[in-house]
Amino acid sequence: MGELNVIEKRHVFDHVFNQYDTMRTGELTHVQLQILHGDLRIGGISMPQVLASLAYTCATDMCSETELYDALQEMDRRYFLVQDLRWEFSMLDRTQTDLITEEQARWLVQTVHGRYFSKRAWEEFLLRRAVPGSGVSFAEIEVLLCDIPSRLKLEKENKDDDREKEERLRRQRELEEEAEKQRQRLKKEKEELRKKKEQNKKKDDDERRKRELEDDERKKREEEERRKKEEEEEAKRLKELEEEEERRRKEEEEKYKDVEKVKEEEERKEKETEDELNRLKKRREQENDEKRRKQLEDEEAKMSKLYIEHRNKRVRYQLKVAIKSRDKFKLEYSVTEFKKYNLEDTDMDLQKAQRLIKEFTAKDNLKRAMTKREIEELEQAMNFVKKNGFEAQLAGEMQEANQMLSRLKRLERIRHEILELKQSTVAEIRSYSKPPLVVHTVMTVTLLILGHKEKDTKDWKAVQALVGKTGKESLKRQCVQTQAAKIPIAIAKRAKTLLDKFELDEVRDVSAGAATFYVWAITMVEEALDVQK
Repeated sequence: MGELNVIEKRHVFDHVFNQYDTMRTGELTHVQLQILHGDLRIGGISMPQVLASLAYTCATDMCSETELYDALQEMDRRYFLVQDLRWEFSMLDRTQTDLITEEQARWLVQTVHGRYFSKRAWEEFLLRRAVPGSGVSFAEIEVLLCDIPSRLKLEKENKDDDREKEERLRRQRELEEEAEKQRQRLKKEKEELRKKKEQNKKKDDDERRKRELEDDERKKREEEERRKKEEEEEAKRLKELEEEEERRRKEEEEKYKDVEKVKEEEERKEKETEDELNRLKKRREQENDEKRRKQLEDEEAKMSKLYIEHRNKRVRYQLKVAIKSRDKFKLEYSVTEFKKYNLEDTDMDLQKAQRLIKEFTAKDNLKRAMTKREIEELEQAMNFVKKNGFEAQLAGEMQEANQMLSRLKRLERIRHEILELKQSTVAEIRSYSKPPLVVHTVMTVTLLILGHKEKDTKDWKAVQALVGKTGKESLKRQCVQTQAAKIPIAIAKRAKTLLDKFELDEVRDVSAGAATFYVWAITMVEEALDVQK
C-alpha cells in the first residue's frame, strides 16, 4: 500500500469499510473481509487464513473499523508468505501429487518458524488430522506455517509444560506414597499370613514331595518293566526270525549245492569254444578259396552261437555261486556282468542277488550307526532294515541295535531329568554341612566322571564349591554335555567300584537329588564300558 498521511488514511479506510459494510453493522464478517482482501490482492487468501487473521488482530470474530488496518496488514503478511511457501512446498513434492510426508511437513514448519517452532502446536496439528500418517497437502498446513508463535507464547508454553510436569510429578509422588503405604500394609499382612501358614505348608510340601517321589518311582518301575517286556518280546521275535532264516539258508545251500562244479565246467567250455572260435576266424581270414571260406563262416557262426550259450550259462552260474558265497564284491561283479549281457532272470537269481546287496548295505549302515551311537541315525538304520524286510536276515544285529537304542534313549532320558532338575534340589545337596556317606560318594563319582580328580573331592567344601557353579560351568550343563565315549576306562571302572556299594533305593531314601545323579552316573559308566568293549 502507498504512503498516506493520517487523515487521508482514515478517510480511505472509512470509505473502504463503509463500502463493504453493506448491512451497516459497524463490523465486517470473515466473508466480507475475505472479499475485501481479494479485491486488493489477486486471489486473496483462504478462509482458514482469514479466520486466523481475525483471531490474531480482532477482539471478536468480527472486524471493526479500527481493527481493519491491522487485519489487512496481517492478511497481507500471510498472503505474501503463502506465495513463497507454495514454492518451498512444491520443491518437497517430488512426486507431483500435491502431498508431502509428515516428516517433510514438520521440517518445513520448523524451518519457517526457526527458534520459535512450537512442539505443542505441531502435536496438536497431528492430533487434529483426519487420517494420521497420510500425505499432507499445502492447504492443510498453510495456516500453521503462517502462525509463527511469539517469544511470549513459547515462554508461556514452556511454563505450562513445566507446571504440568510438576503436577504430574506431584501426583506420581502421592500415588507412590499411597502405594508404598499399601505395600507396607500388604507386606505386614502377608508376613503374618506366611508365618501362620509356614508350618502347615512345610508339612503339606513334605507329604506332597513324598507322594510325588513314590509316584515317580512307581511310574519309572512300570516304564522299566514295560520296556523290558517289549525288549524280551522283540528279542524272542528276532530269535524266531533268525531260526527261520537259518532254515531258509540251509535249504538255499542245498539248492545251490553243485553250482561251483557247473560254473567251472561252463568256464572250461566257454574257454574251449572261444579258442575254437578264434582259430576258425584266423583260418577264414587266411583262406583264399571262396567255397571253403563260406564253409568256415558257417562253422564260425555255429561256434559263436555255442560260445554265447556257454558264456551265458557261465554268467548265470557265476551269479548263483556269488549268491551262495554271500560275498558282496562277487555279487556286485556278477550282477554287473548279468546285466551287461541282458540275460533273462528266469531263476530269479538277479532279484535275489540285488536283494542280498541291499541287505549288506543295510547291515553296513546298521553297524556304522551302532559305532556312532547316535539315536537318530541308529533309528534310521533300523527303520531301513524293517522297511526292506531284512529283520530275519539281520536278526542278531537288530537285537544288538535294539539293546543299544534302549540304552541310548535311557541315557537321553536321564540327561533330560538332569536338565529339568530344580535348582532347589541341587541347593539341597549343597546345603549339607556333613553329608551322608552315600550323598558324598555319589557326588564324588559324578565329579570324577566330569573330569575332576578324586582327591579333590575328599573335602566336602570343595564338592560344595563345584556343585554351586553356574552358567557354562554349572553341574547340570556339564552332565548334559558329557559324552560316555570320552570317559577313560580307568575312570569308568573306578566309578563303578564306588557305585556298587549302594543301591538306588538306598540313595533315594536319603536324597532325591543325589538319586538322579546316581542314575546318571550308573548309566554313563555302563555306556562307557560298553563302548570300550
